[in-house]
Amino acid sequence: MSTRKHVVYWHETEPVVPEPPLRENVDCDVAVVGGGYTGLWAAHFLKEAEPALDIRVVEAEFAGHGASGRADGFVTPTIGKDIQALVKEFGTRRALEASQAVGRSVLEIGRFTRRNKIDAEYEANDYLMVASTQAQLRRLRTDRDLATRIAGREQPPVLSPADAQEVIGSPAVLGAMRTGGALVNPFKLARGVARVVKERGVVVHENTPVLRVRPGVRPQVVTPGGTITADKVIVAANARQFTFQQFRNKTVPLWSYAMVSEPLTTEQLGRIAWEGREGMVEAKTFLTCARFTADNRLLWAGGPAFYFWGRDMRRRRMNDQRAYRALAEEFGRFFPMWRDLKFTYTYGGVMDITRDYAPHFGALPGGNIFYGYGFNGNGIAATHTGGKVLRDLVLGKDSEFSRLLYVDDAQRSARDFPPEPLLYVGARATTRLMEWKESRA
Repeated sequence: MSTRKHVVYWHETEPVVPEPPLRENVDCDVAVVGGGYTGLWAAHFLKEAEPALDIRVVEAEFAGHGASGRADGFVTPTIGKDIQALVKEFGTRRALEASQAVGRSVLEIGRFTRRNKIDAEYEANDYLMVASTQAQLRRLRTDRDLATRIAGREQPPVLSPADAQEVIGSPAVLGAMRTGGALVNPFKLARGVARVVKERGVVVHENTPVLRVRPGVRPQVVTPGGTITADKVIVAANARQFTFQQFRNKTVPLWSYAMVSEPLTTEQLGRIAWEGREGMVEAKTFLTCARFTADNRLLWAGGPAFYFWGRDMRRRRMNDQRAYRALAEEFGRFFPMWRDLKFTYTYGGVMDITRDYAPHFGALPGGNIFYGYGFNGNGIAATHTGGKVLRDLVLGKDSEFSRLLYVDDAQRSARDFPPEPLLYVGARATTRLMEWKESRA
């Protein structure tokens, strides 16, 4: 297998000319820390609601550099990773409200790209949750029953092996369930949202790492080149949320990996039934997934999720050969007809994981530093909804979004992770436990 290490495929699909870094002390109404989806959508919806607001976004690299621009591009109506736990905690009505809000975001993102002429390669072609083991098949049926109960109406059936393989002709697929969703080029989407907010007057400072957020009557965002003093601050740093003292133990960064092939030939495409170009997602927590890109490359991603001692996010972790060996082995099981396919991109990215596998939004004590984080690898649509949540929290509006189960209150807040070495031991043990439980489900 020929590989090209350390290169994120999506980053090569659109050139980047970064905005100038912050080089002075400035004042504004709202400062946003993080130039990924959460921060950009929050800036967009705030500016849409209150055009006169002076908003500044600061990003350590360039907009879309992090998880937003290296995601696998599945736009799904997903809330974190454990909908069953959310139903148990909040009940079916509130889980339905949140699911419907994120489901609307799937459609609204498509409309946003068309309205603003963003070539994000948006394809509204659903995705398939597939089972490759009997345990996963049981999970699919359980998930379908839960979705029926939440929605109050019958959901699409779990497809038989024969019917599922007529959609995606993998011999590993034992069953599947069609779910509404879309595919997108995540980097082009992030860059497109950044362009739109800049056109509407939001100032974006790229190559501007944030050293700390200093609380106060008017909180301050401190960077190497200058300080932003603002009425309100939004911290939306995704996998780097833990780098701010206020969120130190709220998230851990888990690594996920991907391989992207050379473009498939017509002959290679003809070896398998996959006419609808649906995304494919395996029905387990640490899943593998597959999809076509706009130029008919195959993206194969997921597999083992690694936590490295001390929340290590250094770039060298992209080259962990254990991950690529595991992905290659699973790829051979799902797609033996493509053993001659060459993967030309291999790379990794980091997800922000919370203890309850669900997002958290709210305000810190003092009421002028807001936050949104914890998408657990399922953030493209959920961050769009989250932008509306942050808009209404910052503007002090009581709305359907400020009341979503996303939002922390006296009864719900993100539980802390333990310090090292307990964190390292616990992360490894939890991963093994979840894999064991899913094998016996």
